[in-house]
Amino acid sequence: MKRDRFIIGLAVLGAACIMGASAVQAYEEIAVKNGATLTGTVSFKGAVPPPKEFEFAKFPQAEFCGKADSDGKGHRLLKEVSVNDGKLSDVVVFLEDVEKGKPMKLDKTEVTADTCRFLVQGGASQFVGVVLNKGLIKVTNLDADPSDPKAADGVLHNPHSYEKLGASSTTIFNLPLPTKGGSIEKKVKLRKEKKGSILYLECDQHNYMNAYFTPVQNPYYAIVGKDGSFSIDQIPPGTYEVYAWHPILGKQETNVTFTAGGKEKAEFVFAAK
Repeated sequence: MKRDRFIIGLAVLGAACIMGASAVQAYEEIAVKNGATLTGTVSFKGAVPPPKEFEFAKFPQAEFCGKADSDGKGHRLLKEVSVNDGKLSDVVVFLEDVEKGKPMKLDKTEVTADTCRFLVQGGASQFVGVVLNKGLIKVTNLDADPSDPKAADGVLHNPHSYEKLGASSTTIFNLPLPTKGGSIEKKVKLRKEKKGSILYLECDQHNYMNAYFTPVQNPYYAIVGKDGSFSIDQIPPGTYEVYAWHPILGKQETNVTFTAGGKEKAEFVFAAK
């Protein structure tokens, strides 16, 4: 009897711990009065890596896809590191461990296949974005080629998403998207998020179409623009880790303390690996 009671007690305690952990991890929307603001820039030092080259002729719909990001010599140029006047774009800056705060407006991550490119959140970035683990990601095909009877109704794309952690990757979904206007909407399932995994999206038809997404747990994030600047507002007072993440160059972090109505700054500098 005592042994049974002991086992039951452990089970109840374990359940309570799990419920407690879930409660801590859940983000709560509240009214933020006199919140703080974080601004800053992301810079790059050193020689900028050259873009990757893909020969259009090796992939379907070469002429159609060659209308974007072409070198004029039959190659798609994929800029994995974009630098303008020393400022680095395609970086996500985000805060972790903010348990309560402003409304979470990201109900799903929107991606479009546009001229054989993956554009994120209406073109906010061509290369990076954010996702909510257990949230939704939607990929819509905007491509059709009236000059090609086989692609007049749509250029076939095949969005293939992976959970990536270092050199390992696991498929999340892999589905054809053959018709213009068609879309795929799936739940994001990152099993190793706590270890730092990300979502990677590539077209199996056109391997130069790809995008990277880091998971976020709250709305305190920004996708850095071409001028390298970012701004995050309505931050509740407290001390938080602030991360700057680039899918190729890695992740940096700094610790920032925010006071009510305060205006803080964070500067990040990346270099080629």
